[in-house]
Amino acid sequence: MIATSLKRRDSIPSGVTASSRRAWPHAALVATMVMTLLALFARLMAFPVRHDEQMYVPVGALLMQGDLYRDFGFNNLPNFPLLLGLIVHLTATDHYLLAGRFIIFAGWLLFLTAIMIFVRRAAGTWAAAILATLLVATNPVLIGPAGMLATNNFLPLAFAMAGTTLLIAGLDRPNPQPWALAGAGLCIAVAAGFKANYVYMIPLFAITALFVPLRKGLRRCITHSIGPLAIGGLIGSLSVLYYLLRDIDGFFVHVIQYHRGPHVAYWAANPSLDGPKIMTLSGKIVLAIKVWLGGGFALVICAVTLLVWSNFRQAKNSKRPHRPLWPIALITAIIVGGMAMSFVPTPAFPQYYILPIPFLIVLAALLYGSLPVRRRSALSPLMLMMAIGTIAWGLPRLAVKLPDLAKPDKWAGIVVHRAGQRLAQYSHTEGADGPVATLSPLYPLEGGLAVYPELAAGPLVYRVGDLIPSRDLRHYRIISPHLVGSLMSAQPPVAILVGQEGRLDEPFIRYARHHRYRLVDPALVNDRYGKGALYIRSHY
Repeated sequence: MIATSLKRRDSIPSGVTASSRRAWPHAALVATMVMTLLALFARLMAFPVRHDEQMYVPVGALLMQGDLYRDFGFNNLPNFPLLLGLIVHLTATDHYLLAGRFIIFAGWLLFLTAIMIFVRRAAGTWAAAILATLLVATNPVLIGPAGMLATNNFLPLAFAMAGTTLLIAGLDRPNPQPWALAGAGLCIAVAAGFKANYVYMIPLFAITALFVPLRKGLRRCITHSIGPLAIGGLIGSLSVLYYLLRDIDGFFVHVIQYHRGPHVAYWAANPSLDGPKIMTLSGKIVLAIKVWLGGGFALVICAVTLLVWSNFRQAKNSKRPHRPLWPIALITAIIVGGMAMSFVPTPAFPQYYILPIPFLIVLAALLYGSLPVRRRSALSPLMLMMAIGTIAWGLPRLAVKLPDLAKPDKWAGIVVHRAGQRLAQYSHTEGADGPVATLSPLYPLEGGLAVYPELAAGPLVYRVGDLIPSRDLRHYRIISPHLVGSLMSAQPPVAILVGQEGRLDEPFIRYARHHRYRLVDPALVNDRYGKGALYIRSHY
């Protein structure tokens, strides 16, 4: 007997137990998650600056110096510039783009945390939660411009996911949790305040919060569910209500009419400018298929299809569902609504199609958790293979950016700030004063210089200035390519920065040459849009 015992003991390597063998896969998942977060941060910081950031970041940085809509011509809902402006004010930073990118990374942390909590509750294991988080963090579309730029594209998705997690956590219990419902209302209202496409989720939340706990009685439903949701939603909507009630007509002209009229007209007249633009429904469908089926995500859709079929078979063989079905119905409605809303904006860009991606992943977790343990065990290897295959598609794109973590001089926020500081040095050398005329206002602002309020939104409003209907002009303090010369003549700029916006820069170049501005740096800025040349007014 002693010999048998020794033989068994010798067969197990020193220091290895059954529990430690089971811990290895979890440790590998956690290590992969940590590496992914570091790579995500590095990619976000080093991602090149884009056109849209020339509106969102400057307007946020200048928030305390003028009105968001009347002075700067901002054309979206107010939450992103308000958030950036608050951070800039509280920290007194002059690294505006860097602050914006840090805000986006904080949004990623909120987003991934919400998904991890959601999937842990739905699927019952931390391994599934980490795998789902990796699926999202390595998705090629989400780690493209949609999730890397300091704009309003990614943050509403993060708050929408956080709100959904809180809503289901607050209702999926014997008694609704008011604090969770209030948080859900706050989050979804904040999401809609970033981007109007998320407004459709508000009635879905309200219907769910009303009918799921109704069996507990109407009074309890009002005090513990729909009431807290409404209070949280009202608090989250205060920023939008403030601007809406101050000037209802002006708010709709900037936020709605801009996108329905001048914006569409500009791209209809310039369909191939800065790359082909998708203006038709058929083109949008093709783009949607590329986004939703590309980057290995087709495997996730296959997994969802298999889980739906498994749940259907289980329902036929069981009198009672293993878990409540309303969370599945809610997530399905969010996905269908998100798909429909993706086709509304014109022209179409990939970032408009991101909403269904993470919600399909959490739907898979709900469907998996709705199956009996025996059926889940049978499907687990296949689900794991599909998840790993999808993660392997996007993980290398992140991993190659890890070295940038140790090279902050290559981070976009540092590069832009450095260029802004050089611009300021050129201006101060001449001893002249005045604003800088440019469609890239982020650079002079990073250098501590002034810009024209009419040009604070960069090229996105300036380029449609001549297309705005006359009845709407009273709501704008705006300038157009035909009028920018008179603006500079009335208040001569200290410097003119051009070269990033193609033919939109031509009036600035003509003014610089006609008024004998000196070209002091032909490549002050050098990025994906070309070289930015700096002209300086001589002091006389």
